[in-house]
Amino acid sequence: MGIEQAVSAIGLGLLQLVVGLVLAIGCIYIGFILFEKILKEIDLQEELKRGNIAIGIVMVAIVITLAGIISRGVSGITSGISDISGMNVMDILLNVVAGIVHLIIGIVLAVVAIYMAFGIWGKITAKIEETSELKNNNTAIGVVMAGVLIAVGFVIQGSVSGIGAAIASWSVVGIGGIVIGLLQLAVGLILAMACIYIGFSLFNKLLTEIDLQDELNKGNTAIGIVSAAIMITLSEVIGGAVGGITSGLFGQNINFVGAIVGGIVQLIVGIVFAVIAIYIAFRIWDKITAKIEETNELKNNNIAVGVVMAGVLIAVGFVIRGAIGGIGVGIAAAF
Repeated sequence: MGIEQAVSAIGLGLLQLVVGLVLAIGCIYIGFILFEKILKEIDLQEELKRGNIAIGIVMVAIVITLAGIISRGVSGITSGISDISGMNVMDILLNVVAGIVHLIIGIVLAVVAIYMAFGIWGKITAKIEETSELKNNNTAIGVVMAGVLIAVGFVIQGSVSGIGAAIASWSVVGIGGIVIGLLQLAVGLILAMACIYIGFSLFNKLLTEIDLQDELNKGNTAIGIVSAAIMITLSEVIGGAVGGITSGLFGQNINFVGAIVGGIVQLIVGIVFAVIAIYIAFRIWDKITAKIEETNELKNNNIAVGVVMAGVLIAVGFVIRGAIGGIGVGIAAAF
């Protein structure tokens, strides 16, 4: 690499750093505005001055979710020009523009996903008046709503990465790759919302003696922690599987049929394994903690038990996510 190319590469890296810094600050502003738009009856600053922990937890979750999704877009600004040797100025500019498009998609999708997550959670928790509970500093509600938002963020991150890879490689994968990237975006958004439903249903199936909504209304933080962990665990695995839809596009021999089939299979396997992993984690934890009656402890708001169970679930999710990562690429290669 010549001196001119080295200087260009450093300049582009600094540009990405500046954009990242601006967006890091922007996440705070966007998060603040989003909170006030979605929860119009709550004065965020007044509640924080009163020491409302539930409100603080939800606000932090909004910012973290935004940052997690947008960060994938920031990295996309220079992803197509990691090696600029042989590139002319026009090629570099086109790749930077593709990265900016990726970034804009990430920001828009982050905002849409957060709006939808609040809407869907409100519909499936008919017994809970979220705004009133948050105003009353119901920490359990704050924790579970934070879990919902972070779970949605995990799934959407995989979707944004896919469209970014397709845009960055558009000259190679062509319109077919872009279409598959857009498909991945749509699937990711749908599955992000589905995580909320699946997580809610799983909790009720695993802990049949506990009425989730009643316990949350009572301010049972232990229950809130476990239910949030179930959704986050689901999203960890499903988010990795969503990324598999485009993972088969970027090998030496591109095969769109193989990429789609591999991605869909990985997605199905991911969903199934996520559910199975959560079931197994609950059963094994129950076996090795013979002195603990988990259901009773959770009902009694034993936060220590809730935290440990949440940690077990999230740890299992990380391992399963890594385990299914190569399925889509392998199937795509087989084609």
